[in-house]
Amino acid sequence: MHTFRKIITLVILIVLTKSLGQAQNFGIRAGLNYNKFLAPSDGNLETYSTTGGWHFGVNYAYRLSNILAIKAELQYTQVGTNYKYEGASFYKVPLSSSLTDLTPNAYLYEKGTTNINMKVSNGYIKIPLLFQVDVTDKWEVNLGAYASFLVSPKGSGTLKFVSSASPDSLFFKQSLIHNYNTDDAGGASGGIGPWVFVKGARTPIARDAGAYYNYKSTEWEGKLYKPYDIGITGGVSYFINKGLYVGFRYDFGLIDITNNKVDASRRVYDESNDRLIFSNDFDRNSGFEASFGFKF
Repeated sequence: MHTFRKIITLVILIVLTKSLGQAQNFGIRAGLNYNKFLAPSDGNLETYSTTGGWHFGVNYAYRLSNILAIKAELQYTQVGTNYKYEGASFYKVPLSSSLTDLTPNAYLYEKGTTNINMKVSNGYIKIPLLFQVDVTDKWEVNLGAYASFLVSPKGSGTLKFVSSASPDSLFFKQSLIHNYNTDDAGGASGGIGPWVFVKGARTPIARDAGAYYNYKSTEWEGKLYKPYDIGITGGVSYFINKGLYVGFRYDFGLIDITNNKVDASRRVYDESNDRLIFSNDFDRNSGFEASFGFKF
């Protein structure tokens, strides 16, 4: 009788283990991103275009039926945009200490033409939660939502400026090296770069401008990018065999990812008070993922 109970217990354990194994699976997924911001153009002078990145993560799926499962993922992903500005603008020129007649302002607002070419690449820890539908043995559809947490927001590019009033003496090219989480107001790296003439005096411009180089400490109220993003996502996967698949997914952000207290207009400023004008623009993440994955 004791031996019979052992056999029954062993059979039950084998059945339960097999059932749980069939009800769940784990996987890995990695690939490339093609993203851009969906944002309004300031006077039709700004453009946002697609830039590349990558993603890598693990996932877990729990099967509710033969065709339906709930899937959760944990991944690192790079999303961003190529940003371009070209046209009428202004530049806040930091004043030389010799220009005492221009105090108490630390900057001189100079009107002119600005040309910016820049790549923004923001790294997120992303958690999608999806419904998985097995349409056939080869095709799988995923629909759901995601929450992302910003860990590494960066940007790099160049800025060219030519003054309208003094085009022969006040013009320069500047590198943009931005770390949006660690840069400070007025911050720069790489030492002194170009020198320009302001009111007849030579004034230095930083060679590599930080994210908030043109902000006074009194008008800088936090980081440009919010620490999180929320959106909807969906896509399809095609299985080459039982484990290996290729997939495509589209993400659409639902919130404004920029801090409007720091998101300044590049086209105009408050000329009466010599201050930046901040926008209420809605800037969202959007883009595609192309992946190879394996589930087991």
